[in-house]
Amino acid sequence: MYHYLKWAAVSLFFRRNLRYLVLIAVGFVGIYVTDAVYEDMADFAAKSGQTGAIGTYLLIKWAAVLAFGALILFSIMRLGFSGGKRGRKKEPKERAPKKPKPAEIPDDDPIMKRLERFKNPEPLRRKSDMVIEKRRRRG
Repeated sequence: MYHYLKWAAVSLFFRRNLRYLVLIAVGFVGIYVTDAVYEDMADFAAKSGQTGAIGTYLLIKWAAVLAFGALILFSIMRLGFSGGKRGRKKEPKERAPKKPKPAEIPDDDPIMKRLERFKNPEPLRRKSDMVIEKRRRRG
């Protein structure tokens, strides 16, 4: 059974990250092809006597290698090793609902009044909150 779980995990990883794995493969193939084309162009330029073009070919080669390297690095960083974190959409957090106003309590029932005060306590005020309120009143 462990064998099936292992293959299920591997296939899930490949299914979720196929595009980035393909981009990594394209990057490596691109670096290989760029190097092969540069070798051919440098040999051709040396045989035909155009030695001034070899420097240009070298610059083009390294620009392509750096571009493919950046593609590989981007793809590796985007791989989903974190367990599906990438696929989830962030939902805005809902604010806490406002406290409902306590129901009308008869004046002659002190136990119910105390219970309502216990259910819906007033927020505690810190000393810093009071200082901020004083400054707002002055300003």
